[in-house]
Amino acid sequence: MGNNFDPKQLSSELLQKIHACKTPEELVALAKENNIELTAEKAAAYFAELNELEVELSDEQLNKVAGGRDCGWYYD
Repeated sequence: MGNNFDPKQLSSELLQKIHACKTPEELVALAKENNIELTAEKAAAYFAELNELEVELSDEQLNKVAGGRDCGWYYD
């Protein structure tokens, strides 16, 4: 019996491999290779969560976060 799937307990190397997975099935296979118990349902849920976190910012949002000059007042 393997370990339960807990991303907080995994090595950075394994986390990089997890993030490289393109489908929940690849994630299940990777878990199995590393003696980690992961059901298809949990893999699909985790995979969906990962994809939600990887959202691209618009140019306007990026400028605001990166210190763009859209603050309402300017220096001369």
